[in-house]
Amino acid sequence: MEPSSLNETAASVESTIREALSVIRPDAVSIRGDADLAQEADLDSAEVMDLVMEIEDRLDLSIPVETMAQARTIDELCAGIVQLKHGAP
Repeated sequence: MEPSSLNETAASVESTIREALSVIRPDAVSIRGDADLAQEADLDSAEVMDLVMEIEDRLDLSIPVETMAQARTIDELCAGIVQLKHGAP
């Protein structure tokens, strides 16, 4: 895959994550990409699941539990979703 295409996908995915986050926690949209998502956005476990479902609906894909468990930040979540979209290991 072309790096520019991958960058565009990553930017689109990050935008989608932030849009979904704005539904769950409007005041958390501007947190840094490398900040701990649950801690900085003050999400409880139910809100994390709501966020995942919102992202899945917007991107029309299923996010495995492992991807969510490994993703502590918006950047890590974005990278995991980009891998899913491109079938990377």
